[in-house]
Amino acid sequence: MNSEAEEIVKTLKEADVDVVFGIPSIHNIRLYEALRKEPAIKHILCRQETTGTMMADGYARAGHRLGVMISSTGPGSGYAVPALQEAWGSCSPVLLITTNIPAKKIGKGLGTLHELDDQDALFRKITKAAISIRPGDDIRAMTRKAINVALSERPGPVYLEVPTDLLDKPISKVSGGETEEADQLKTFSGIEKALTLLRHAKQPIILAGTDAVRAGIHEDIRILAEALGAPVITTANAKGIIAEDHPLVMGNAARRGVVREIVQSCDVALAIGTRLREVDAKRRGLLLPQLIHVDWDGRWVGKNFPTEVALMGDIPSMVKVLLNKLEPGSSVERRLMWIEEMKKRIEQEVSEIRQDHLEVRYLDVIRKKLPRESTLVIDNTQLGYWAEYFYPSYCPDGLMAAKGSSIIGFAFAAAIGAKIACPEKPILALIGDGGFLYSTQELATCIRYKVGFPVIVVNDNAYGIIAYLQRSAFEKEYESRLNNPDMVALARAYGAQAARVESLTGLEESLEKAFASDELWVIELAGSFPEPPFGRY
Repeated sequence: MNSEAEEIVKTLKEADVDVVFGIPSIHNIRLYEALRKEPAIKHILCRQETTGTMMADGYARAGHRLGVMISSTGPGSGYAVPALQEAWGSCSPVLLITTNIPAKKIGKGLGTLHELDDQDALFRKITKAAISIRPGDDIRAMTRKAINVALSERPGPVYLEVPTDLLDKPISKVSGGETEEADQLKTFSGIEKALTLLRHAKQPIILAGTDAVRAGIHEDIRILAEALGAPVITTANAKGIIAEDHPLVMGNAARRGVVREIVQSCDVALAIGTRLREVDAKRRGLLLPQLIHVDWDGRWVGKNFPTEVALMGDIPSMVKVLLNKLEPGSSVERRLMWIEEMKKRIEQEVSEIRQDHLEVRYLDVIRKKLPRESTLVIDNTQLGYWAEYFYPSYCPDGLMAAKGSSIIGFAFAAAIGAKIACPEKPILALIGDGGFLYSTQELATCIRYKVGFPVIVVNDNAYGIIAYLQRSAFEKEYESRLNNPDMVALARAYGAQAARVESLTGLEESLEKAFASDELWVIELAGSFPEPPFGRY
């Protein structure tokens, strides 16, 4: 009879999981023995649980599938908290499988190794579900439930905890099949009111967000925008849901200038698959006209913007209904003429910004070296912020950003996961020196598994954004300067290729070598970018 550990692995395999990330430990070695016996699942040995969970996150986003991380008890699971918070904020389906102390000792306060009272409490507010298996539970059914919850509706992370002693036990129950009831056909109240608003709008606008990307509805949104003659703006993680050189796409919703003028000229806003969080655009001063909010549920409705119509439920189905019931409007041609003029004004505005800011010209070099179907993974660093505004993304997930919780250190680890998920897709990571030193240990993971892509490390020997904020608020910096190692020597010590560049030409040449070699390259871009774009633009 199979052990509980073997049943977990079998359930993962049945769910088409073929890659897991993790770190073996004294508490989960029985699970690792089950993995060793299952050749269909490849294990990626990480060097730290936070970065390992970020790899699973990048894997999930790029591969549009479940990312799995395995950790140990107590501190091992605790290291995953920051990364799961990011996955929670970015709606990324990550499953953390972790252990706990022996079941009979949980809650006894005996001082058992790695004991933590209410371990699952760490995860209840940053996951879709925190599932704790106990003696007598159907481990296969609960593992299936964890997988289904992570992937269903608005995707997101799930915590699955198994006491270490249960992993070695024979299965206590044999599941009779899925316990989840089949979804019932939903009717969407508010559709007719939404259609009336759109039919009578003088100039509608579409705002697409992260959930629209996760739902894979980019083609339907493009068709809907073209049918309405509606300009499209996006949140940072949704850049590229429609290629940004499409005539209707205007860029990041947080931008001011011409983009903000476009929003102010519209009378109906159709927000699709975005929670409209304060951090996404409202804090930059965005105001939306009569709002139709299309989302999985009502949790975020009315929180930051007054809502005229709330369409809650299956996002792809609701968009299909809107498409099927909207008739071509007589004013579409007039709208398109106006949009064409506004698009030209945006291009002129960016051209002028490019002349004033070297940051945009560096992004031009990156864009030139990456094909249309590629992913730039950015960190919360100065050049990364400029990318949110001015890097053109031409496909869904063309820009991958840590905007769920705005952690640093994400880009390198997530790019590893993305490259493992899509080995043929060009991937490039852009990270600051501060963030890179959160995750440099994973250079060893890349070398071990021959995961190759370029990593641009912008080195200004500082937490640059913090220094900017300190100067802006108090005219002085304090404790924001860093003492860094020799980045090139550090990378080479792990076995990676490395170069130091200080110019546009140097970066272009190094990227050519990196993409030609198919190896891991650390490209140290030495220079200072003193301000983020959101201060002015």
